[in-house]
Amino acid sequence: MSDILVIGARGIPGVEGGAEKHAEYVFSRFAANGYQVTLLGTRQNIRCAEYRRVKLVSIPTIYIANTEKFVYHFFCFVYALFNRPKLVHLQGLNSGIFLFLYKLFGMKVVMRYGSADYEHAKWGLIGRIGFKLCERQINLADHVIVVSKKYQRDLASRYGLKAISVIPNGIDETGITDAARRYWSELGLEGKRYLLSVGRLTVDKGHADIITALERLGHPNVELVIVGGPDGTSFHEHLKAIGRRNTRFLGRLDRQLLSLLYTHCSAYVSASAHEGLSNSILEAISFGSPMVVSDIPANREMSLNEVCYFGQGDVEALAEKISAALASPRDFIVDRRGFVGWDEVFEKTESVYQNLLPTLRSQSELLAKLAVEKHVHAHINEVPRSKPAPEMNSSTSTKRLGKQ
Repeated sequence: MSDILVIGARGIPGVEGGAEKHAEYVFSRFAANGYQVTLLGTRQNIRCAEYRRVKLVSIPTIYIANTEKFVYHFFCFVYALFNRPKLVHLQGLNSGIFLFLYKLFGMKVVMRYGSADYEHAKWGLIGRIGFKLCERQINLADHVIVVSKKYQRDLASRYGLKAISVIPNGIDETGITDAARRYWSELGLEGKRYLLSVGRLTVDKGHADIITALERLGHPNVELVIVGGPDGTSFHEHLKAIGRRNTRFLGRLDRQLLSLLYTHCSAYVSASAHEGLSNSILEAISFGSPMVVSDIPANREMSLNEVCYFGQGDVEALAEKISAALASPRDFIVDRRGFVGWDEVFEKTESVYQNLLPTLRSQSELLAKLAVEKHVHAHINEVPRSKPAPEMNSSTSTKRLGKQ
């Protein structure tokens, strides 16, 4: 039996996506602290049986008429039903599609709400209805974790949620691997000026606005580097069609390869229309990139320098901010000390779990408790017992008294 069963992250490690990064960074810490953690991912994204003591299980699905997520989540429920974990962690809104079944069969469930997915333009009518159905079940969860105060306010007012905690994403440590150095040297960007944007190639990420803004600036010596893969639609083809010679599409990359791209960029640009709490923005901040970001509520909640923000969808304002960042990059650098690290994210999540389920304790905690109890019992047994006084019969007693 697992202590924690994680559902909704497609896989770890190095899989593109906010839910996947959170799962990689947080649940590897749970496992390192002695919890038994199992993560159910998809076959395309599970490449090993275990990662840093997290057990990885690939769940089959069917790619017919966009039903793969529905099928995946159904099989995840079946797995949970037969394996009966102590706690089910649903990673993302769409993971709640069968929340009512988990509760019907008496399971403890924590849902992490990282994004209001139905707001995203990439989803059609059926997709948005599906996400709404997931959200309507959110009251059934034993506890809800949200990444921003905005989501806390929205869900509390909409559904009267009280068992809800704000735990934002963490900021990264700034290590640079040998693989990152090799990749950087292959790119040929050393000494060049470039803007960087990281995120899936979807309408909501605003890559098209960045391409247009850079074109209007007319800086022939400044490139735009976009990291991210397609989202299953043809929108990435549109982006490549409007991108000029100074636009590079690097596709999906393992996160460890991004460090030097962040370090050396002239500015990191995010023009998103919707975000939960952007991991890529936090990554850029951690590496000291000058920041230019849209003024959507999630980005505003990060409290960056005011100069970093521009009006979302305003290409002219974006072009002006990029120009200012290129001219005075230090004004656009954000102090990383104002953000929590992943250790703190783990500790806050662990606190939520243990308040919900006091019997949930890591193996290391249980072993430590047993060791203390064993030590106490051994100490008790080692204490010498006082010898009883010898019995005296009446004659002996009389003789002793006589000698006195």
